[in-house]
Order: sequence, then C-alpha cells, then structure tokens
Amino acid sequence: MKAKRSKVAGFTLIEIMVAMAIMALIGVGALTLLNAATNSGNKIKTEGNRLNDVQRAFLFISNDMQQVTTRQVRDEFGDKLPSIKSDLQASTPFIRLTRLGRRNPAQLPRSNLEHLMYTVEDKTLIRSSYQYADGMSENYALKRPILKNVEDMKIKFYDGEEWQDYWPLTEDPEDNQFDALPLAIRMQLELTDYGVLERIYVVSDRREAREDDERGEGDQRGGGDSGGGDTRNGEETRQ
Repeated sequence: MKAKRSKVAGFTLIEIMVAMAIMALIGVGALTLLNAATNSGNKIKTEGNRLNDVQRAFLFISNDMQQVTTRQVRDEFGDKLPSIKSDLQASTPFIRLTRLGRRNPAQLPRSNLEHLMYTVEDKTLIRSSYQYADGMSENYALKRPILKNVEDMKIKFYDGEEWQDYWPLTEDPEDNQFDALPLAIRMQLELTDYGVLERIYVVSDRREAREDDERGEGDQRGGGDSGGGDTRNGEETRQ
C-alpha cells in the first residue's frame, strides 16, 4: 500500500519574502510617524518655552516702566543722575531708571527704591539692578539675563507732543526738565526669531501728575466763571 501524502502545503519562499517586505514597510512607516510626532512635540515645547521667555521678559519690563518715579540719584562720584536716562546714540543702547516697589523679604536696611538699567549685550537683554539707589558703581550691579536672541533695542519717549529718541531733554541738573518724566515709553525689541516686538508703557507718576494739573486748572476755570457771574449779576442789580 502506498502512504497517503499530506495535502497541507507551507508558504513558498516568495510568499515569505513578500510578507517580510510588507512588515518592513509597515515598521518603517510607523517609525517615521513616531519620529515626526516626537519632533513636532519637541518643536512645540521649544516654541512654547521661547514664548514664555518673551512674555516673562516683557512682564519684567512692564513692572519696571509702570513704577518709574521722579527721584534723582547720584553715581559713585556724587554727580546727579535723572530719574530716567537713555541715549540710543551710545555704543550700547540702554535705559536707566529708578522705580518704586522693590521687594525686601530679608528686611534689609534700604528703601523701596530700585535703580536699574536695561542693556543688550551679546544678543542678550540684561537687567542690571543696584542694591542701593545712590552711590553704586557699575561693578556692583547685579546683572540678570532675561531674554536671549535679541538683536537690537530701541526706546522712545512721549513728552506730550511727540516721540523723543533720548531722555531727559536737557543735561542741566538745575533745569526742571532734567528730572521730568515722559508720559509714555515705547520699547522695541528686535528678536532673531520673532522680528520686531513693540510695547508702549504709560508712566504712572507722570500720568497722575498731569491729571492733578488738569483738575487744578479746571477748578480755577470754574472758580473764575463763577466769580464773573456774580459780578454781572451785581451790575444788573445796580442798573
């Protein structure tokens, strides 16, 4: 008797190779998608961190600009410095100011005034703070980098009529304009990745002073009109 042959047949070599090729393509596609998703996630994270850095830097600047006060300070040689000083024609653009509201968690023997300066050094926006408002040298400044990839910084000051490229408008310490504050400060930062970003900050002390002046002038005008009315009434009565 002849043995029966099994009808179960295996895969041919060609079928196995085709299946392996298909599995390889699926694996490559899945790996490509995974890498793309990972790269996208990293890019989103990097962009998010960069955006947070930019927003944090402008928050620092906003807090400083809006608390500027009219307080002359003196340098280490005893010379008077204005409340705000800036000159874009300098080799390194800067803005120097004195602000209120300095924190003092350690209860050190100092006022709530803070003298500070913003500069751009090596494409980094630097915030330099001094421990005391008067008599501090540049060597004792606490420098803190707050934003990288900054190409340039431009600052202008609104005096109530037009934007000025520098402040104060006079270099004479005896002139009243030497310690005057602008109504607003416009800051432009040119970033490597975002281009030019601009913010305008209203100076609180100057705004409040101007509102007080306007109220005083209004009271004077109102008082003058009232007095004039009484006089006219008196004349009519005499007639």
